[in-house]
Amino acid sequence: MKASTLLMALALTSGAQAEEWLSVGAAMAAPQATKKQTSDASQQATMASAAPTASNKGSSGIVSELSARVEQLQQEVEMLRGRVEEQDNSLKRLQEESQTRYLDLDRRLAALVKAPSSAAVDNSSLGESSDALYQRAMGFIRDKKYPEASDAFDRFITSYPKDPLISNALYWSGEVWLVRGELDRALVQFKRVVKEFPGSEKAADATYKVGVTLHRQDKTAEAKVWLKRVIVNYQGKADSTVRLAKAYLEKI
Repeated sequence: MKASTLLMALALTSGAQAEEWLSVGAAMAAPQATKKQTSDASQQATMASAAPTASNKGSSGIVSELSARVEQLQQEVEMLRGRVEEQDNSLKRLQEESQTRYLDLDRRLAALVKAPSSAAVDNSSLGESSDALYQRAMGFIRDKKYPEASDAFDRFITSYPKDPLISNALYWSGEVWLVRGELDRALVQFKRVVKEFPGSEKAADATYKVGVTLHRQDKTAEAKVWLKRVIVNYQGKADSTVRLAKAYLEKI
């Protein structure tokens, strides 16, 4: 009895110890599994954090490239704007030169006394010298009294056909008729300068104005012929007039 009882006690003790060892083994295995899972999770987190970093680097590169491209485009725009401003300034200079040429006094008048007021000499032109009559006609232009200017130039042309200023008088007579819209009369005066006084200082200007007048009469083909004649005949002789002719040709 004692022997069997002892064997049963040993069996029970062995079972309890086995269960205890199993429990301990399970408990030890669980932390190992947890550590492995924790390690895997940490590795995944590290990989996940690494992936956005590469993406950020790529995005940063694109932004830098776009910024550089925008800066380049801005520089190109500034360059184009500078060219446009330069062309605008050139056009303004041509327009101002044309306007100045249109109403400017002849170089020969620089040495003459300033023209007297039109009201003071408008009584009669009888006995009036050529210089006085010419100055009076130019005074009418300055006062923008164009009908009176036309009359004064007509008197000068009729009274002093051999005067050194006759080609100038014809030219300015044409200018006045052009301002008044009398294109046919203007054309006659300009062509007289070209034909009768080809060596005068007003020949280039008159040739140019023939082209302008013809264009205003819708005779574009003839106008181009005269404008090209200015360029061919007066290059190096009347460069300012040549520039005007070239600019006018480009716009018709």
